[in-house]
Amino acid sequence: MTGSEQIWTSGARRFTAINGRETLPILVATPSDRPKGTVLLVHGRNGAPDQAQITEIANAYLAHGWRVAAPELPNSMALPDSGPPEHLTFSGHTRAAAAAWAWVARQWPDDLRALSGHSIGAYAIAHLAAASPETHHVLAVSPPLSGRVLRAAREAMGPPAIEAVKREAPRFFAEMEIADAGAALTRIKAPLAVITGTEDELVPLKDARAYFNAAPEARFFGALPGQHHCPAGEACGQMLAVALAALGA
Repeated sequence: MTGSEQIWTSGARRFTAINGRETLPILVATPSDRPKGTVLLVHGRNGAPDQAQITEIANAYLAHGWRVAAPELPNSMALPDSGPPEHLTFSGHTRAAAAAWAWVARQWPDDLRALSGHSIGAYAIAHLAAASPETHHVLAVSPPLSGRVLRAAREAMGPPAIEAVKREAPRFFAEMEIADAGAALTRIKAPLAVITGTEDELVPLKDARAYFNAAPEARFFGALPGQHHCPAGEACGQMLAVALAALGA
């Protein structure tokens, strides 16, 4: 049975982080009484903790003895109670991830703490890691360096791809011109790894590599043949294990 077939959320506990007047659901799974540390695992646009690509990452961490904390971030189509998907923004996604990151630090102040994210979850964790020198490592999957990268990829797909994102997430589309993780990546002190699919049309291979190249402590870059924006399956699980080893996890 591959990692993606083992839905990690079935054994996870549900917590609620309080962020001002807002609440943020967080699913937490702990592999043993003495986990190596805690990773905050951040989903992307219209993502959720039980999606195949997030499950693959979670299972890899659990197999390596890490506690996994995965928030259900606002404004996702995959999470009906998370608010209107059309209100999603890069900045809002990052702020919500930061609230979850602060909650993890309060819950387990003595743990090693790491960051992992998929798609714009990887965009968000670049900013969190830049502001958190204590971060043990960063693992990014299908990571966009900026909003401009995502817009250019959709423009290459043709007008329907642009019209779709304008319709589904107009505020997200409007922020594409200014959303940029490049400067944040240059400030990350932790070792960093990137995994992506060679057939990813939303974050083409060259753009995933640009994210990797921007980090001073970039350690591992893996491209999965035939995989698209949401890599999963046995080969992905094996590559995640290699990436975690390279990161000292």
